[in-house]
Amino acid sequence: MPREKELKQLAQYYHLSSQESDELVNLRRQAGKRGWWQSFDLEKRYGTFIGLEADATEIEIYESSVITGLLHTPNYAREVIRGTLQAGEPVDGQVEVRLARQQRVLDENGPEVCVVLGEAAIRQLVGGRQIMREQLQHLIELIDHPKVTLQVIPFSAGVHIGLLMPNFVILTLADFRLSTVYLEGQASNLFLDSHEDVARHKLAFKKLRSAGVSGNLAQSLLADVIKEL
Repeated sequence: MPREKELKQLAQYYHLSSQESDELVNLRRQAGKRGWWQSFDLEKRYGTFIGLEADATEIEIYESSVITGLLHTPNYAREVIRGTLQAGEPVDGQVEVRLARQQRVLDENGPEVCVVLGEAAIRQLVGGRQIMREQLQHLIELIDHPKVTLQVIPFSAGVHIGLLMPNFVILTLADFRLSTVYLEGQASNLFLDSHEDVARHKLAFKKLRSAGVSGNLAQSLLADVIKEL
């Protein structure tokens, strides 16, 4: 990383505006700061994702078969993490990180968060009926969160574009004037930031939202599943 003086000289050499120069200097200062998540033993790309998430102004999430991490209750998070981590990996630290992410993102000054879940995600039994009832009740409460838009695509919606797509997160970082798509998997985690990839996932997310229900309809669907449990 160049020193601040050198960075300003480079900005001047390349005829950047004073605003662009100030933005670069600000980025350099931020790069020198240690993020809260860096005190945990995290996989490198997951740490990168948390850093981008922390700076996002808008987060759009599609999950087909499990409730997304930002909306987990502690008990649900523990069961999901315990069931999906490799043998020997610590569960408590991962749960702590997930709850810390929630606290920072779902803040009154946090980003706009839009989540689309497949109905399978709210019906997949995780950790027993009591844990699921608690988790689904939490989702009902989040419907009224000023920064959260929650939608569920019911089975009755039939065939939709999400059936052929992996789960994904679109992170929009207004300060840097860019968006990136995050794909998480067991084998690898990918970041897609080309204009074509972002535009394709933005369009897909728009179609997913059209297939989903929100507000009272989502609340009614969640309440019905709770009754069945």
